[in-house]
Amino acid sequence: TLALLDHEPQAKKSTGTSPDDAEKKKVNSSAYRNYLNRDGPRALGSKEIPQGAENCLEGCVFVLTGVLESMERDDAKALIERYGGKVTGNVSKKTTYVVQGRDSGASKLEKAESFGTKILDEDSLLELIRSKPGKKSKYEIAAEAETSKGTPKAQKISPSKGNSRSPHTPSPSKTGQTRGPGHTARRELGLSSSSSPSTNGEDNSLLWVDKYRPRSLKAVIGQQGDQSCANKLLRWLQNWHRNQTRFGKFGGGKDDGSGFKAALLSGPPGVGKTTTAVLVCEELGFSFVEMNASCTRSKTSLKEVVAESLNNTSIENFYKGTSQTVTSKHVLIMDEVDGMAGNEDRGGIQEMIGLIRSSKIPIICMCNDRNHPKIRSLANYCFDLRFQRPRVEQIKGAMMSIAFKEGIKIPPPALNEIILASNQDVRQVIHNLSMWSAKDKVMTYESCKSDAARARKDMKLGPFDVCRKVFVSGEGTTHMSLIDKSDLFFHDYSLAPLFVQENYPHVRPAAASGDLKSHLVLLSKTADSISDGDLVDRRIRSGQNWSLLPTQAIYASVLPGELMRGYMSQFPTFPSWLGKNSSTNKHSRIVQELASHMSLKTLSSRQAVNLDYLHYLRQLLLSPLQTQGAEGAAQAVQLLDDYQLIKEDVDSIMEISVWGGQPDPYSRLDSKVKAAFTRAYNKEVHLTPYSLQAVKKGRRGGASGEAELGGEDGDNEVQESENEGEALEADAMIKPLKNIFFIAPVLQSAGIWKYQKSSSPGSH
Repeated sequence: TLALLDHEPQAKKSTGTSPDDAEKKKVNSSAYRNYLNRDGPRALGSKEIPQGAENCLEGCVFVLTGVLESMERDDAKALIERYGGKVTGNVSKKTTYVVQGRDSGASKLEKAESFGTKILDEDSLLELIRSKPGKKSKYEIAAEAETSKGTPKAQKISPSKGNSRSPHTPSPSKTGQTRGPGHTARRELGLSSSSSPSTNGEDNSLLWVDKYRPRSLKAVIGQQGDQSCANKLLRWLQNWHRNQTRFGKFGGGKDDGSGFKAALLSGPPGVGKTTTAVLVCEELGFSFVEMNASCTRSKTSLKEVVAESLNNTSIENFYKGTSQTVTSKHVLIMDEVDGMAGNEDRGGIQEMIGLIRSSKIPIICMCNDRNHPKIRSLANYCFDLRFQRPRVEQIKGAMMSIAFKEGIKIPPPALNEIILASNQDVRQVIHNLSMWSAKDKVMTYESCKSDAARARKDMKLGPFDVCRKVFVSGEGTTHMSLIDKSDLFFHDYSLAPLFVQENYPHVRPAAASGDLKSHLVLLSKTADSISDGDLVDRRIRSGQNWSLLPTQAIYASVLPGELMRGYMSQFPTFPSWLGKNSSTNKHSRIVQELASHMSLKTLSSRQAVNLDYLHYLRQLLLSPLQTQGAEGAAQAVQLLDDYQLIKEDVDSIMEISVWGGQPDPYSRLDSKVKAAFTRAYNKEVHLTPYSLQAVKKGRRGGASGEAELGGEDGDNEVQESENEGEALEADAMIKPLKNIFFIAPVLQSAGIWKYQKSSSPGSH
């Protein structure tokens, strides 16, 4: 008993878990399994969705838990957001309501009770929407306040007076902008001072992106923070001339960019990269020249135009053809540098890097694809600033302000649909608002949602995202049509089938409902469909029948996704077939090389060498080294000579004849034994009937004997043998006579040729 009492505390220490923790862990594990296997709504669509007042749920924060009876969770979330509510994933003190369904999470309910949060069921949620009065949205209130505060006093300006400049537009003399090669593009995007609204009539004719372009850095959406990319760029440009002595000396100055002559602004389209660059230049009084995709930016063009302007005293005067004033505040803006490709812009990136190294003025580069191989090399010489998409709330507030100024009545929840459909591209949101409001100034939630669905911006997905969309059920995949599911395959029709084939066993299908037999049946059907897709792929590749790609999409992606749609138990893995196929090709080349080396001794094919010889050769090589140590080195070397193998072939034999994952027996030998084996091999000359050097091609494409066997002169003719009295034709595989002594023993041992040593010294 004493012994048990003594050991009991030690047992508790060794396990490190109390019985309460183990029980809690067991309950959580059971709850997680129930979550994976739970059914969907049992009475889908059985309850009438109420028509509530506009913004009746404004300011309310909801958390959904469990399965509702008459609607999917995504539909319930859309319904709440339709009336101005906000849905989050976790319960906090700010949560207003928790909507409880069947198989709800115990932890969420416990938190809700501890915070005193009201818990609703599905019927209570519908009744809340039906009975709660509407209110004015906070975005509408903010837009009204901003407009009333920023409205200038009424002025009567006659167009005949010649006052053509808008009060919101700075004077052209203050902006210091230069009409460079990119002036047209800036005018189209509203980034040039000459394109600002002039009179009331012209103001109405402008595009909204021009009319409401930011006039200061504070107005750029999502760039207000002190550590925002806009403020970092402002500080970098402000200190550029002061930091000239530090360029390239302090590891690049990654925090503030003080060690870089150029800045690289990267990010998705429509987030304000070009606008930010222009506003920074305007705010600091820098003049700038912009070159974008509409300009030719080849190596020659950059040398002729940009290189001269970078070393000029004034870019403005350079383009005007004068040099009266001398200023140093100039900037070169290179927009869309990731588009510098093709014949027109050939060599542009390399020349751009050279210009950055020698530049005497700041350079601002912009791109969309930061991971492009060309941009990676450019980024090493630039202050890297990565722009992120603004949050939906940030864009929504700005868009509500524009809608109020234009007299448009639009529900704030409808703006959510428009913003998400454009992938948070601010420029496209403004364009869509301008286009849809042209026919009707009063826009409803339903009309905005349908228009946004039709105008949804195409996004390029990576293979991992495509794989998740194929299998995972939830928001964005529930209402996908057959065409949408087929389009997932065409994001990359070479990789998509491999990702599906690799990851379908890791999916827990919802159709199986936790039944193991049903799960196995679905796995079998999915494997059959993938096999059919592989047959179609072979027909496409062998006969160039690319019209069969839609058929392959159905078999290789759509059907497996429909059968196995459910929950992925892990992150999608990269196709292992690619690595195994590469290893297979490598091993095939190694076996072919071994077979060619052993061809005069074994007279066997590549397959025969692989199956019948390599295993036994490995054993014969290792046996004397393992049993006799360094004394068995000579026996191993003799085996190599018997089969006309070289020292490098030992590693090849070990690599080929060992199963994957098993240790290499040769690497486990003592280092002294391996050193003795190497010394024993290098001590002797090993003649081989094959060349050990790669055949180099001559100038005309043919293999020369000099390049093949190391001859010094290029004359391939062989001198007549006075002893034999016959001449040999010139051949690339015949050694010149001055070196024939080294190859003669090989030819003699093979029974091909005999030689006789002459009495005169130095001749044979």
